[in-house]
Amino acid sequence: MEITGVETYTLHLPIDRTVGDSRLAIDDMYPVVVEIETDEGYTGTGWMGSLGFAPDLLERFVDSQFTDLLVGRDPFATEAIRERLRTQTIYYGELGMSAWPRGAIDVALWDIKAQAAGQPLYKLLGGEDDSVQAYASSMDSHHELDELADLHGSFADQGFTAFKTKVGDKPASEEARRIKEIREAVGDDAEIFVDANQAWTVKEAISTVRELEPHGIGWVEEPISEFDHAGHERVAAAIEPPLATGEMVNRPEQFEHLLERGGMEVAQPDLIRAGGITGQTAVARLAATHNVPLATHFYYVLSAHVVSAAPTGWIVEYIPEYDVGPLLDPEPVVEDGRVHLPDEPGHGYRIDPDAKAEHLVTFD
Repeated sequence: MEITGVETYTLHLPIDRTVGDSRLAIDDMYPVVVEIETDEGYTGTGWMGSLGFAPDLLERFVDSQFTDLLVGRDPFATEAIRERLRTQTIYYGELGMSAWPRGAIDVALWDIKAQAAGQPLYKLLGGEDDSVQAYASSMDSHHELDELADLHGSFADQGFTAFKTKVGDKPASEEARRIKEIREAVGDDAEIFVDANQAWTVKEAISTVRELEPHGIGWVEEPISEFDHAGHERVAAAIEPPLATGEMVNRPEQFEHLLERGGMEVAQPDLIRAGGITGQTAVARLAATHNVPLATHFYYVLSAHVVSAAPTGWIVEYIPEYDVGPLLDPEPVVEDGRVHLPDEPGHGYRIDPDAKAEHLVTFD
């Protein structure tokens, strides 16, 4: 089999209201799609979810740096292709912006491999479960107290039993009041996760989490800078909830450092930053060797395949504000707090032609 063509394009999904976390305020999402065609009729689809940041550059990066390297290659050679693309971008910063297109390309290649094998991707990866637990993760930093209760209560009504809220930009006492509101809305048996998006110092993380702990916290996500590995160990040792991190970490070697030292008690690889299906499954294996749960970041419809197959696979992140489901054919099924995986060969999703026509963005 041979790759015969690569098409890259950008779609625009407006968000109904301004949402955000401790660092960002967001109004729009721009999925950048990569479709890889083969001489045997298979087309693989991958995408990267730009939050309004330079989608034109991501699109052009694929076209200018990768298309010529892909055409003529065997799509089954995912490891060799991955290394070749990394070599091509090493002078641009291998762990920076160039990682995103490489991750989307890897997803498309695995989609082709699973289609050719006649299996859903999760089965090709060694999985058996055709559904995976999801948690409702909202970009709710700008919501008022009453809005928080209504929002997470509505998630509970949809069948979710795990929820995540944004923290990190308010005084600890106010953060505690917000967690209390959510707890009252979702019930005592629900899991509540908090995500600071690296907003705190080590001291702030420890003191703030201690104020939140009485309300029952399932994990504390990205409390401090991703670069402070020693600080992760200190925070993990000082707080009761597990420390979850990894969405900003790229190479498996970086995960290994935190896993070995106890600074990552829940592993959260981002599908695209970590290198697509190839990279995320490598992190899943590392997490399993340390008996650490895998709870993937973002990209729920794709990462669910990896979580299904991972030895310590636990849960995927469902962010309603960033949901690409309306662009996909078929539309993903999320019911009773679980993502149901398609039975079709491949990862099971294509960009719906009508949605593409409606949401396509062109750049000068």
